[in-house]
Amino acid sequence: MRREHLFVIISGILSGFIVFGGNVFSDLGLSLFEISFLLYVFAIPLLLPFVLFRKESAFKKEMLPYWLLFSIATTLTVLCQFGAVILGVPVAIVVLLLYTQPLWTTLFSKFFLKEPIGKIGAIACALVIAGAIFVANPFQVDLGKNWFGLFVALAGGISLSAWIITGSVASKKKGDPFATTFFELLFMIIFISLFFPLLTLFTNDPKIVHFSFNWPIQIWALIFLYTLFAEVINHICYIKGTQKISTADAGIIMLLEPISGALLATLFLSQALTVTTIIGGALILCANYLVISRKSKQ
Repeated sequence: MRREHLFVIISGILSGFIVFGGNVFSDLGLSLFEISFLLYVFAIPLLLPFVLFRKESAFKKEMLPYWLLFSIATTLTVLCQFGAVILGVPVAIVVLLLYTQPLWTTLFSKFFLKEPIGKIGAIACALVIAGAIFVANPFQVDLGKNWFGLFVALAGGISLSAWIITGSVASKKKGDPFATTFFELLFMIIFISLFFPLLTLFTNDPKIVHFSFNWPIQIWALIFLYTLFAEVINHICYIKGTQKISTADAGIIMLLEPISGALLATLFLSQALTVTTIIGGALILCANYLVISRKSKQ
């Protein structure tokens, strides 16, 4: 296994904290705006010393377009993945549509980045999608007629693919992982801050637009830990890892997220670890083995 694969594996595992954390903070009473904003504010002071005092992490004008695109993809992913749940789409369906990401990533990488897919890549993509279906287990869920919510969830999967691709492109342009993560999250916070005041013109639902800094110290401690592991370390590892591995392979490896998310839900939210989850996890691990062993042999 190459070191770059290990970085992306770590990123995929830490990404399991995202949906898990969203569920936890929603249960604690945070609104969509608060989840989309407060869970990222600690990233700026954590990364600012690197940007100010580390030569490799200094601002580079030529990287600005890539950082902006990366940040836009992050913003859309955050809003869609949490917004679909608040709009009433069952979590299993949101998870499934988010985890269509490898399909979009493989297709976009083929047509826009000219990356070859190959037989192994196609098999791995099929395995990881099948694994996501087993993990989400959406077959007994009542979809209802919430078409807008379903569209938002599907847009989340496409936006997540855009995050995978733009982050990979930024890393291959020799963007420093600390600087790329800092400016990605800084611009995202700015975009979120500009977007939500406009949203208040259309809704006053406190589950969406409520905002307050008046939270107990215990919640702030959880927010800090979430930001450190699920965002800062996660994104740095992803940028570092995708410097030398293909975007499509990174998209497949990143679907380790539902496995770690399911384990976290089992350990801390008392959710049962079902047979379908185990089967789905096994399929995803098989897909990871295929892409990693292929690159190792090469």
